[in-house]
Amino acid sequence: MKQILRILSISMTLACSCAVASSPESGDGTKETVHGKHVLVTHAGVSNKYADAIARAVAAAREICTDDYGFSMPETIFVNVHLKPEAKSGLFNDGNDTFVLTIRNHEDLLKPAESKIFHLYGLCHETAHLAMYRRIRDRQWLTTSAAEGWAHYLGSHLVDRVYAREGRDLWPDAYDYLEDGSRRLKKQFDDDKDSSTVKGAWLWNELEEIIGVRKLDALLQAWGSVAEPNRAEAFRSALLAQKEDRRLADWWEHAAPAFVQAAEASKLAAKKADRKDLANKPKEIFHDDNQAAGKRSIAGGGHGVRFEVPDTSSFLTAIRIHGSRYGAPEAPAENFSVWLCDEEFKAIEEFRFPYSRFARGEPTWVELPVEPTALPRKFFVCAGFNPTARKGVYLSHDAGTGGQSVTGLPGKAPRPFAAGDWMIRIKVDQLKRQ
Repeated sequence: MKQILRILSISMTLACSCAVASSPESGDGTKETVHGKHVLVTHAGVSNKYADAIARAVAAAREICTDDYGFSMPETIFVNVHLKPEAKSGLFNDGNDTFVLTIRNHEDLLKPAESKIFHLYGLCHETAHLAMYRRIRDRQWLTTSAAEGWAHYLGSHLVDRVYAREGRDLWPDAYDYLEDGSRRLKKQFDDDKDSSTVKGAWLWNELEEIIGVRKLDALLQAWGSVAEPNRAEAFRSALLAQKEDRRLADWWEHAAPAFVQAAEASKLAAKKADRKDLANKPKEIFHDDNQAAGKRSIAGGGHGVRFEVPDTSSFLTAIRIHGSRYGAPEAPAENFSVWLCDEEFKAIEEFRFPYSRFARGEPTWVELPVEPTALPRKFFVCAGFNPTARKGVYLSHDAGTGGQSVTGLPGKAPRPFAAGDWMIRIKVDQLKRQ
């Protein structure tokens, strides 16, 4: 079973942690579109019969989510298919309404026995992710067991229902994809409970049996609205409100440790100062060379830069970010976050700003004043925009190799960013001398 899950990992991936924007497909670059019911597939260099099968599969999975489960799904799901011989095969979602499918060659589209890629299961898996992610926008607390377990549980059941609607011959290279549905899932429950994904799927499956499929969306919506620090207790209360059943409390005892991953906050307190008490001699600290060599939008992550000051007498007064917004002409009515983190990448303070601070078009420097906040000697500043394929900020980076930039979100170990340094700068000031 573990080998099966390793093969499935090609098709079941959490929201994309790379740049949301995609590069042109190989071939002559001519894009074609296939319309399904509430689905639009865009592709180049791929046979229309496969594009049509993708559209039908996603349309069926989406309709099942709305009609049978009552989930809030996108009006249109956009599927972008890229043929890239030099890339790895993969299927990603942006957490809102878009899938990106990358294949190396036409052989990657053959049935799993030939390609080792489970496309129909994968499309159902990503549709399941959207059902959760559109309700739970702040996903820092979700463990792999919760997020991937959900998509494996629901995606497997969607396979069964898509098969009932579309039949065995849905995929051009026909195969019995019903074998990739709940039948396989139940076998994994018996054989591979060491897998965090299978354990999570088992827990979600057990919850469905207690509250029924029509209560799942209300639960996700309730959990998605929780903003308080003590999430686990709030989640428990929202769960128990769904139905009077003694089994729910027992279920939560097992699910909470597996599902809730608290982002550990810094032990350093956020100490503030009044701006009038500052010396008004701001100093800008930065690592970039002011030459943008590229830009990225990171779904499911953030852009962090490591800084250091001589002592603990400095106060952060502003953050400067070089970037530009993409998406609709009107800025989304939501905020993005910038965190001051300690040297372990744990949040000391969170600053929130409206998306409208960034304009569309050419990237520029945007200055974000903050309430003066005391700085430790070593720290990070991290920006997170919770982007999708149709909403976000491209943050610029230079081509340097300073090694001071990372990706990730506070409370979890960051990953080094090797392509350069993020163009994030800070302004610091000192208190007036008494």
